[in-house]
Amino acid sequence: MDEEIFIRVYRLPPKLTNGFCFDGGNPIEFLNVDWFGVPGSVAPPSRDELATMIRSKIYYDPSAKFLVLDTRPGETFVIDPAVA
Repeated sequence: MDEEIFIRVYRLPPKLTNGFCFDGGNPIEFLNVDWFGVPGSVAPPSRDELATMIRSKIYYDPSAKFLVLDTRPGETFVIDPAVA
């Protein structure tokens, strides 16, 4: 049996950078808005399926950017703000 996939969704701040990072970095706050597991016994969702599901959630704001962290290698992605 395959292992469970764990997915976390973070809303990114409107401004990701502030100043230079020459002295070790600048803190950035991410808002954790969702997390869930996908059992290993079911087909894992595609990026498009995940993005569609996230866009249907109450926390989704079309003007915001979201970071989707997926435990599968290479499957982490960003949902950019909707373009009018």
